[in-house]
Amino acid sequence: MCNRYANRGSIAEIKRLAALMDYDLAPTAATANYGGQADIFPDQDAPVLRPKGKGKLELAMLRWGFPPIPGQKAPITNIRNLKSKWWRDVNREWMTESKYRCLVPFTEFAEPVRESTWFKIKGHEIAFFAGVWRPWRGERLKEQPGKKRRAREEDDWELYAFFTTEANDIVRPVHEKAMPVILTEPDECKEWLSGGEESLRLQRPFDAEKMDARR
Repeated sequence: MCNRYANRGSIAEIKRLAALMDYDLAPTAATANYGGQADIFPDQDAPVLRPKGKGKLELAMLRWGFPPIPGQKAPITNIRNLKSKWWRDVNREWMTESKYRCLVPFTEFAEPVRESTWFKIKGHEIAFFAGVWRPWRGERLKEQPGKKRRAREEDDWELYAFFTTEANDIVRPVHEKAMPVILTEPDECKEWLSGGEESLRLQRPFDAEKMDARR
């Protein structure tokens, strides 16, 4: 699983990639001046691209992590086993409906969180994780004005998570169980955003020869 990544890409590059998918990009007030993030961890806000009307993508700041499974506290950051009852039955709407699909831009991702190896896609300032988002009301950590620590507070949230799959040859020596589902081709990004069961075929390992790793 991936619980740390970076997004140092520019708004201009995100707009360029959206245009290659035949979309116009519409930043929100929170992302209009987005300057990138060197470290993104679970339960933090980060940008995602999601459908916003015909021919448009919205670049919105959402909170990383779906609601936890009952009886657990940690948010669900990664989605893998779609045969499980939790995803097949309880949360199927978020998995397949096009309006809940999103692309999560990233520059690098890390495994593990501590003493990390960072993985990057060769020749790409930005690539995308295949993601989904959903609205939710409940308690999450929230900034407290004038204080360094965040406190749990009930509110209406927009949450995202991204899919993982089996690790490829470059990730496996560091994290043998899984890696994020990565999309770089405009046609695959468009297919993912279109939703539906068939697009879940994109839950597959990325080509290891197209990736670099660094400590």
